[in-house]
Amino acid sequence: MSSVDTVRALLDTACLPASEAEIHALAAGFGAYRASIDALYAVDAARYADPALRFRAQAQCAEWDR
Repeated sequence: MSSVDTVRALLDTACLPASEAEIHALAAGFGAYRASIDALYAVDAARYADPALRFRAQAQCAEWDR
């Protein structure tokens, strides 16, 4: 499957309209985008890292609740 076909299929799946010029422009950069995305998952240590900071609320009972 060519990059143009891949981009067209991805846009169709997401129901995003695009002109032929836009599809070809996206396809021209598809290889670089794909390599960058693959590199994000290539780091073994990152597999177990939290992707974002987390907020953990501390529960406290109100006086009227006791």
